[in-house]
Amino acid sequence: MGSKTKAASVTASTLVLAALRERVAALHAAVEFETDEPVPTLDDTEVAASSDGAPDTDAGQDDDGGTSVTVPAAPEEVPDADASDDEDDDSVVAAGVDVEGLAEVLAELDAVVAGFAPLIEGPDVTPLRAELAWARAIVDEARGLEDTVDVLEDLLGGLDPSLRLGPVEQRLRLVVSARTTERRDAVATMLTQPEWSSLVEHADRLVLTAPIAGSKPKHTAKVLASALTAADEAARQAADAAVAEARGSDRAGDPQLAPVISAATTVATTAHVTQPVLGKDARKLARAAEALAAALVERRRSEAAAHWLVDLADLAHRAGEPSFTYGVLHVGARTRRELADDALEAAVTAYTKPKLHKL
Repeated sequence: MGSKTKAASVTASTLVLAALRERVAALHAAVEFETDEPVPTLDDTEVAASSDGAPDTDAGQDDDGGTSVTVPAAPEEVPDADASDDEDDDSVVAAGVDVEGLAEVLAELDAVVAGFAPLIEGPDVTPLRAELAWARAIVDEARGLEDTVDVLEDLLGGLDPSLRLGPVEQRLRLVVSARTTERRDAVATMLTQPEWSSLVEHADRLVLTAPIAGSKPKHTAKVLASALTAADEAARQAADAAVAEARGSDRAGDPQLAPVISAATTVATTAHVTQPVLGKDARKLARAAEALAAALVERRRSEAAAHWLVDLADLAHRAGEPSFTYGVLHVGARTRRELADDALEAAVTAYTKPKLHKL
């Protein structure tokens, strides 16, 4: 890189250790939550919880969200505008978890460990990566739920009131409350399991023992560029595959975008850590990777919302409610999905420009 910063005292091991320490400290802070803090609740006019999957039914789910409703609406699935949400609210408060914050912390720690895997040594790395994958699967599912309901809220908020037929808000509240509580409780339960304690222990030991290669200042730029290049190549391959799968897909769980999002996040984080040495080239790559990750997330959210609306319409129809509004919302969701496809393709095109990768 022509813009490498010349800092003779900086080593690759120093930068990577600092990045690990910062993320492990954030990991500890993320679970030191207050259980009496107010949390979002659902009422007749607001859906404040969120989702990356489909409504909570007995049907099976795709990995990236979505279900197929195959049973009639049971009596308890029929909205009651006067029903109390106290029980669900108490369950969410009991969970006391900042799902979004924890998801971001886990993603950042995972990205540092993955991006600098060639430099990190010792017996704690392999189990830590497996435990991070386990924890992220649980937390990202809960966060994805929130993301999808955010999209539904946007669509519903922009709808002409004259097109609202039936208890749309109440049905959203009914379905989302149960699923949100379930997902948040799963995260709270995760934090009490031995696997979580093992994850934190391995992360702490990794920082304390600091088995990180690259301690010679004269090799710093070369070592860091090599790590960033490896992460970058993996992300480009994943991104190319994602565009091919995403275009024309009609199911929320297809394509599998989560690994591509992780790959792009790994590049962005790795580039940020290496920027003090690799300079503006690393900064440009970080921005492009962040834009790619954001486009992937929006594409997944918009598709999941469209899938939700199909299932909600089916539930409403089986309960004897008008399903017209869900059809209108679904048109909006599909339009948003098409825009997301275009944005994703543009982000991949920008990310794969050859001059961006001359590290």
